[in-house]
Amino acid sequence: MESLTFPESSLDAIWAEGSIYNMGFTAGIQCWRRFLKPGGVLAVSELTWLTSNRPAELSEHWMREYPEVATASSKMATLETSGYTPIGYFVLPAESWLDHYYRPMQARFEAFLDRHQHSSAAKAIVEAELREISLYERYSEYFSYGYYLAKRIA
Repeated sequence: MESLTFPESSLDAIWAEGSIYNMGFTAGIQCWRRFLKPGGVLAVSELTWLTSNRPAELSEHWMREYPEVATASSKMATLETSGYTPIGYFVLPAESWLDHYYRPMQARFEAFLDRHQHSSAAKAIVEAELREISLYERYSEYFSYGYYLAKRIA
């Protein structure tokens, strides 16, 4: 993701769903901007705070796991200062997390542990995911994935 070989200003759109966190939101949008044609569209989903205040347990978890988590207004400001015009934003619904991400992951935990002979490393991965799932189940009104659409400024 960080070493794409497309020619500069060659793409009409970049779509990165559930992946920009690997680079970080700011680094990703800045790195990829050069590949978009002027007026090209960037579409990315990003972990987003839905409120300005949230439980300490939740803030501590996400600041440890992904310190770039921020509110939508902060993400929009980052887009603006990085050479984009924001054109849209929406929050992914709870079923995106529960029905299409967490529940299928949970269904694979036992097979994952079996494949890895219930090693301590495999157990630690499952435990970490279960903690995150528990946080979402208890605090989903405070965070989600935001979907951001923006156009590259010339």
